[in-house]
Amino acid sequence: MKQDKNEKTAAPLKVVDGIRGTVPRLAGKIALREASADDLRVLLAFLERGAEHLSRDAGVSPARAEAALDYWREAGILSEGAGETEETAEPKRPLRLSDELKPATGEENARIIRRRNLSDAIDEAQRILGKTFNTSEIAIVAGLSEQLELEPAYLVTLISWCRNRGKTSLRYVERTAFSLVSEGVETLPQLEAYISRREAAASGIGQIRKLFGIGERALSKDEEKRFTRWIADEKFSLDVIGFAYDETVNKTGKASSAYADKLLKVWREAGVSGSVEEIERYIERERAERAVAGKGKTPKHDPIPQTYDSGDFFARALERSYNKKD
Repeated sequence: MKQDKNEKTAAPLKVVDGIRGTVPRLAGKIALREASADDLRVLLAFLERGAEHLSRDAGVSPARAEAALDYWREAGILSEGAGETEETAEPKRPLRLSDELKPATGEENARIIRRRNLSDAIDEAQRILGKTFNTSEIAIVAGLSEQLELEPAYLVTLISWCRNRGKTSLRYVERTAFSLVSEGVETLPQLEAYISRREAAASGIGQIRKLFGIGERALSKDEEKRFTRWIADEKFSLDVIGFAYDETVNKTGKASSAYADKLLKVWREAGVSGSVEEIERYIERERAERAVAGKGKTPKHDPIPQTYDSGDFFARALERSYNKKD
């Protein structure tokens, strides 16, 4: 059925809106020109069949398929979240309570302090912060202990860590406590391990900030987690992270830590993330293997041309997607 020109329709398969029948914006054109054969196979397979069996349909590993999807998302050709399912999305642990402490009377707070043995912890917290707590601040400490079930030593350690970071407000401590509990950091050993990871990554994160041009702005929660994991858990060298940055900019036209994370994951799973030299040899080996595999092989679907016009390629891919929907 012919559609009215003014009528808007939603793009199928989560392809970004507003690009049907047009050449993608500059970032998209660059991405299409710079895409690897695997990236293109994943895009075509996703447009034709969706994400359920994407790795199998595209003939690549699951990690490679995930990295390719993220490449197209970063280029603006697929929308954020395209290809994610309930099974692949990272589960989020909800807070057990609201984002604010439930109010309590002075008598209730006094009972909490006695029952949970908080007197010494409050005295130590006041010493750490160099001030005497008012009624509202005492209520925050009592509320965190009672409602989040945090032990006194946990609270003292958390307040001390916040103070070392230049944060002396009990409201900041409250927000931090809720955030940590939502991530499963609920006991003193878990908190100590969390702080150790953060401190181990601190110097490296400063260099990563400069590399990705983040400047002085605060890191997002995802960025902070990602950078800490790179340095403290996965122990990537700054040279390898820098190489991932270069590859990301070359492929997407922008500094995306999310896409760099996908590249690092692929290299780690391939066992080549120890040095830039290992990664470069791996990339060359992959290219050579794809070239050999592509010779004389009859593809099940339309072959991906060795040379192509980015606008024509993209138009054909979208047209197939829309025709399939109709």
